[in-house]
Amino acid sequence: MDKQEAPLSALCISGGGIRSATFALGIVQGLAEKGLLGRFDYLSTVSGGGYLGGWLTAWKLRAGGIDKVQPKLCTTTEIPEHEPDPVQHLREYNNYLSPKLGFFSSDTWTLVATVTRNMFLNWLVLVPLLAFALMLPRLILSLAILGEPEWYQNQIQDMKHGLGLGLAIAAGVLLAIGIYNALKYLPGVGKQDHSQSDFLRYCLGPIICACLAFITLEAWVTGGDATHPERFSDSTLPYRQLVEWVTGACLAGWIAYFARFPKKVLTKPRLLPGLTCALALAGISTASCAWLLSHKLLLYMHWPVFVTVGPPLLLLSLALAVTLFVGLTSIILNDEDREWLSRAGAWLLLFVVIWTGSSALVLLAPTGLMKFGPRLRSAFGAAGGLGGIITALGGFGLGKHKEKDSQKDGNAKQGAVGNLLMLALQVAALIFVVVFLTGLSLLTNWLLTALRLHTQWTLLGSRLAGIHWSNHPKVLENTGVGTILIFAASFMVFGWIMARFININKFSLHAMYRERLIRAYLGASNPAPEINRFTGFCENDNLYMSALKDAGKPFHVVNTTLNLVAGKRLAWQQRKAEPFTVSALHCGNSRLGFRSSAEYGGRGGMSLGTAITISGAAASPNMGYYSSPLVGFIMTLFNARLGAWLGNPGDTGKDTWRHEGPNSAVNSLVREAFGLTNDTSPYVYLSDGGHFENLGLYEMVKRGCRLVVVIDGAADGEFAYKDFGNALRKIRIDMKVPIEFSSEHTPGENALMHPMLEKKKRCSLATIRYKDLDPQRKNGYLLYIKPMLLGNEPPDVCSYHALNPAFPHQSTGDQWFDESQTESYRMLAYHTLKEMCDGWNPEQNAGFEGFINHVENNYLKDIRRAAAAAGAGK
Repeated sequence: MDKQEAPLSALCISGGGIRSATFALGIVQGLAEKGLLGRFDYLSTVSGGGYLGGWLTAWKLRAGGIDKVQPKLCTTTEIPEHEPDPVQHLREYNNYLSPKLGFFSSDTWTLVATVTRNMFLNWLVLVPLLAFALMLPRLILSLAILGEPEWYQNQIQDMKHGLGLGLAIAAGVLLAIGIYNALKYLPGVGKQDHSQSDFLRYCLGPIICACLAFITLEAWVTGGDATHPERFSDSTLPYRQLVEWVTGACLAGWIAYFARFPKKVLTKPRLLPGLTCALALAGISTASCAWLLSHKLLLYMHWPVFVTVGPPLLLLSLALAVTLFVGLTSIILNDEDREWLSRAGAWLLLFVVIWTGSSALVLLAPTGLMKFGPRLRSAFGAAGGLGGIITALGGFGLGKHKEKDSQKDGNAKQGAVGNLLMLALQVAALIFVVVFLTGLSLLTNWLLTALRLHTQWTLLGSRLAGIHWSNHPKVLENTGVGTILIFAASFMVFGWIMARFININKFSLHAMYRERLIRAYLGASNPAPEINRFTGFCENDNLYMSALKDAGKPFHVVNTTLNLVAGKRLAWQQRKAEPFTVSALHCGNSRLGFRSSAEYGGRGGMSLGTAITISGAAASPNMGYYSSPLVGFIMTLFNARLGAWLGNPGDTGKDTWRHEGPNSAVNSLVREAFGLTNDTSPYVYLSDGGHFENLGLYEMVKRGCRLVVVIDGAADGEFAYKDFGNALRKIRIDMKVPIEFSSEHTPGENALMHPMLEKKKRCSLATIRYKDLDPQRKNGYLLYIKPMLLGNEPPDVCSYHALNPAFPHQSTGDQWFDESQTESYRMLAYHTLKEMCDGWNPEQNAGFEGFINHVENNYLKDIRRAAAAAGAGK
């Protein structure tokens, strides 16, 4: 932190969409009239505050400095006709997304066309990749059905025993590899350091592949489903299988053990017997499960159920063996070993859940769906589609629902409603996922039957002639292994190729949102616009961040969020995010590092338009502490992404930080859809700054600013001060700097919760206690301003409130302001600052110190006197 004596000052404008930007406009005009605007060293903006901040910064640069802008911001100043009027421009574009309203407006239909086009292009990447992943249960099913006698022609029958032996050997080798790596990774045995990805890749992966191979082998041994009872004629088969399973499991374990400890076999005398007993139990339980599957369950079910429940049963048998191993080796293994095995068991169970769910949706759900009548099927599909739309739209208001969690007492009912809405959102998301994946499985059926492959080799061919795509069991049982592999490879290749061509940043809501913000806010001060007469957009409205070096004070810092939904820091599990700032000098954060704004993010570097767009990316699949796995998946599918994927400013992004986006969308889409964003990959996902801290205060305290004005224009009708509390909490945790309101500034019973004194004042003053961190430093002051109606506002503002009771805390989802709404917010803010400055003479008591002293010793004291008089009157 800066320890210089000269007090740095900052103006912070919060998030809140166009509502926050419009309210901030009135405050900025009031500050300009008092000559204070040009005295700020920093301008820190978040989300909607960035709209107004970008507008002011662009105007300041083009006009030649804040001193040229300040006089024109005064409400009584007339702008010459030959000059742009940035304030009037904001009124023209208060509906910045679609300036011309109406059902038949080209602006409205341009939005619809853009959203539809971009969603379709993203589906060309995402849907084939999902279809590829969902081909695995079909592949295992097609391999299992090779046990059916009619699937073998003469040349295949001759290979049957050889293929079975080869599959058994491959399964044993895979199991041995998994056990070998488990022995290597166990902290008290192998003592080799490893990551979670190492465990998944080299330990769990081979064991799962071995399990799938074993289940296929069991299907081949049994030789068919209940339509072939002759397979049960061999009464010795179960016992032979028991011996084979036990022998094979123990052999794989011994090979792994002797390979891991070739020279130290006897150094751990109880490890090998314990491992042997555990593997023997695994063989017994696996043989029992195999017998149950083939001799009991298959009498009442068919292959899809066999493939759905088979691998989970085998893996649960292995989990039972691991439990026995822990008990038999308790003297050798330490607590850390047992924790490691518990974590390994957790991943095993997680795969069981994923396999059961995905296989049921791919192999079983379509059959159940097609048994419904046409009306029920239509209703099922409509429910899924409606659930998806509700979830995608609900993602835009996810933060608002989260706010309800903090409500207590009088607002408990509202908090309960918010929780119910969140639950409904999750249920809607689940319904959509079930319907979508079931529909994708049926679409795969249609492709298989429409493009069936004709070949003489049964392994590659299929027997789909004359089978309708809706007959799901027949399609599954008559699709050859080769056909499955060809289609799976086709899905993967098609999705990969499309991902190379389709830029994930350009073909999302981000680009559409960005162009409209630039037109409405950065284009306001453009002295020579080159407007395309057809589209209404202008190429030279935008500015590069590096060009702002010459703009003078205040220095603009745009706050965004780097998402860490899969981050490793346990203390940040609620945050799921860290700050990421963009300025004229650099982009990044203090933990990862910074990169030059002149080069970061593409040719020419980061632009002001891109920065304020990312900062305002409220709706994103990953939204910091608002993130939800199911909602994230659906928002990815619907392409509801206002944020951007850019290069990591840290060491892992040394080859990517200059890129304007990922070269391929595959990795980014997968990480986004399944909540795997982090700060260790070459590309990071940036979204709304409010997903970390919504006031812009965090970065200003980090820079050591001693005079800070915060304009909190977020929707907070319950006056819970959620964003303010969040900022104070993170600053105290991360920087060890408490921010406190003295009792005289916050009188009343609810002083600690409500620094605004139960809606009786428009601002409050706090102390930034830098001295607690360093006694040599001076404390700072924070002036906190919030939209407040006290009854003495101008008549037109009071009238608007009477007609719109939610004013001045209307929903952030309302981004289409009309003229009266815009003027009411602007005028309320202007009136707020005018009332705070009443009686202050800048010429006699100039500067921020004089302004702060006046607010403290006059405005706030007058409020306290009025409150005391009211109390005495009672």
